[in-house]
Amino acid sequence: MARTGQSTNTTFGRHRARQPQSQKLMDKEILELKNYLPEWTAAKRSEKRGIFTAIARAARLLAPKVDQKQWKKRKQMYKTWLFNNKKKKKRKDMIKYGRKWTPRMVVYQQKHEEVLKRIEDESGVKPGDLGMFKHYQAVVKRVMAELDDDELEKAKETAEEWSNNCPPPEIQAQVTRKKGPAYMEHFSNEMWRQCRMRVFVMSAWKNEKGEVLFGMHDDNEALGDRDSFMKMKDWEDIEPVWQEYTQEQFGAGARDGGRQVKGDRKRMRKPAFELEMDGEGMPLLPDITDTKLEEKKAIVRAFLASHYRICSGKDKAVVPWSAIVQSQDDFVARMYLPADVDLKEPSKLQNWDTTALLQFWHARQERGEGPTFLFKAWKNKDGDMVPSVISGKSPSPQARIVRKRQRVTI
Repeated sequence: MARTGQSTNTTFGRHRARQPQSQKLMDKEILELKNYLPEWTAAKRSEKRGIFTAIARAARLLAPKVDQKQWKKRKQMYKTWLFNNKKKKKRKDMIKYGRKWTPRMVVYQQKHEEVLKRIEDESGVKPGDLGMFKHYQAVVKRVMAELDDDELEKAKETAEEWSNNCPPPEIQAQVTRKKGPAYMEHFSNEMWRQCRMRVFVMSAWKNEKGEVLFGMHDDNEALGDRDSFMKMKDWEDIEPVWQEYTQEQFGAGARDGGRQVKGDRKRMRKPAFELEMDGEGMPLLPDITDTKLEEKKAIVRAFLASHYRICSGKDKAVVPWSAIVQSQDDFVARMYLPADVDLKEPSKLQNWDTTALLQFWHARQERGEGPTFLFKAWKNKDGDMVPSVISGKSPSPQARIVRKRQRVTI
């Protein structure tokens, strides 16, 4: 009997050891993990191991009885639960728009040249050298200490004004140069992330020298594993229209921003076209037989640009294509255009109307019956129409500003 009882107890023990344990956490265990979750989430990486040991001990008191091997698996379940349920940190923007100006920052901007001069005099380090930065803090601190009460109060007022409204144009130009591309990249990424919207950004700004620059920004290649707009399409066709707009709005000559053109292939400039001038400073058209479409467009652009500058008397005037499309008769008499063909930005011309324009003007040029073409008025920076500075037959002395060869790049 003793042996039988012993055999029965042994069999029961083996059966218990083989009985599979539930791998699902009990409600009491989960409640205990929730109590520790804030402490676990806030802990530093070096502290998490010690905190987890305390959590596991507390949860084990509420867990079903398991052997050592199963306990290791259950601890892993605790750890997985904690990682899956920890509070996610609030997502921070990759970029911070705007800035909080301080009196110190204002003084540095206003006395920038003085700071750089002091550093060079005291240490021999010139602007742009690698060692410049380590002297910056100490010198600015001394400049601040030398301010009297009135100067310091004025710096505080200026800092508040710049923070609440906006800094002056020269400071804005610095921000544009340093952060403009990052702002546009962030905007493009957020529009894709939040709205599934693809964006192609055209920009224009004035640099510190007062020059108007413009550029394009395309991040589409990095969004959703797709292609760049600037690589897939001939985006340079819209450049002249955007350049025209920037010149009208800023009232100054615009040029390509260069380094702020993002997303393009290695940029290959389309060929320029040079027009010869006659003795009166008027552009001469070449024979377009066997000329390709892109070169025809270049000729039209150069021809009309030259005439518009003659009309306005300004050697850097830009043809206002959008205004001409809206009100062509205000700019050009119908006698200077072939039937059924209207002027438009040359990149938008089709082969047949480009050819018709050039053949019509070339025929007038060959006949020599009056001007080949004339603008009768131009649009000034205020948006007002101004009569041409030349007569209908002969250019005035102002027109001779374009007597040199006209080089127009498209």
